[in-house]
Amino acid sequence: MKKLSVLIFFALFAFSSNLTAQGRFGKDSVECVRSLSFYTDYMKQGNLNEAAPLWRDAFKYCPPGLRQTLYVDGQKIYRFLIEKNEGNAAVKEKLVDSLLLMYDLRTEYFPKYALGAQTNKVIDLVNFRGSDDKLIFDALMQNVNTFGASAEPSIMVLAMQRASALFNNKIIDSEKVMSLYSQLSPMVEAQIQANHPDAPQAKKDIDNLFAVSGVASCENIVTLFTPKYEADPNNKELVSGIVKLLNEGGCFSEPLYLKSVESLHRIEPSYHTAYYLYKLYSIKEDHANAVKSLQEAIDDPASPANEDAQMLYELGSYYLAKLENLSMAASSARQIVEKDPSMAGKVYMLMGSIWASSKCGGNEIESRAKWWVAVDYFVKAKNADSSLAEDADKLISTYRQYFPLQEEAFMYDIVDGNSYTASCSGMRENTTVRTRK
Repeated sequence: MKKLSVLIFFALFAFSSNLTAQGRFGKDSVECVRSLSFYTDYMKQGNLNEAAPLWRDAFKYCPPGLRQTLYVDGQKIYRFLIEKNEGNAAVKEKLVDSLLLMYDLRTEYFPKYALGAQTNKVIDLVNFRGSDDKLIFDALMQNVNTFGASAEPSIMVLAMQRASALFNNKIIDSEKVMSLYSQLSPMVEAQIQANHPDAPQAKKDIDNLFAVSGVASCENIVTLFTPKYEADPNNKELVSGIVKLLNEGGCFSEPLYLKSVESLHRIEPSYHTAYYLYKLYSIKEDHANAVKSLQEAIDDPASPANEDAQMLYELGSYYLAKLENLSMAASSARQIVEKDPSMAGKVYMLMGSIWASSKCGGNEIESRAKWWVAVDYFVKAKNADSSLAEDADKLISTYRQYFPLQEEAFMYDIVDGNSYTASCSGMRENTTVRTRK
């Protein structure tokens, strides 16, 4: 009786194990396991020719989603078969369909790996059906729309490339191309911020493709995006895209550009948007708003010191050239070196120009003393930055001609080498007397 009980126990155990195996490997579990084992051995040997029929059996007998490698190996086998049947177009097309199915099944049963599967699907689609621009473009757009900023940069570049080709063949219109560019730009920018190694080059490629597409004219951008802007001027993503398009198109004089930058600055103020506003106001000769915006950009705590220095140089130059406000020009110039000592040479050149432009009253010496100060600064400029030497020497040579004559200085009891305090346009500076003989 005891022996019989043991036999019954093992019989039940075997039956239970068979049910478990059948549950995992399907109703044809024996065929499934056998096919899996045999085709896998051939795959390990690199013998895809022998592996192919056994893989088909495994695909037939094993339940869907049993293991991911079944679909990955299927991709390898179908690529092998496609190459093997290169000369038979009809067979090759069916094999390509089967290859693409492998990616979709892998995506369906193993969604965790959907991005990789669908990316490789598009790449194979390009490889095997690349002559059909519309088919490829639709597949690329499906990938981009599905995965967003997670899509591979190479897929985004291909999408822009195919869009340009379709536009040139009059299959899609300019609005579609510009909308795509507006969609891709923030995605690849996000990838750059996330340090994706391929994103910087992808951005360059996308920008270049868009630039040469024939779409990015100011007229096209304004025509297409003005209604969208007017309908939703507080949409940050929309406004940012418009600013980017108009900026890269060089459309600085377009009213839509100014409106869009003003909206962007209102939505999310930054030193970048303030600087853009300065540029646009200066083009419109709106000097008050130009200097106000540039000063706002400089005062923003987020702006780096070296950029502050560059902006201060622009501000000083603007006060000098546009407003003839020499004291403000000098005040801006004096702050530059504190922000970036490497700009000392340019600062001295600017200060020399400020003094050369100043208005000085008084006698022959008082009215001409500004030239001494100007030359002092140009000498400092070339000493601080040798790349400025040629320009500085030209200015020195020019302004020395305006030094007072020796006899004129003698009449005021002033001789070469004496210290002198020049006072012009609200500015004061110590200098040295120099005369023309």
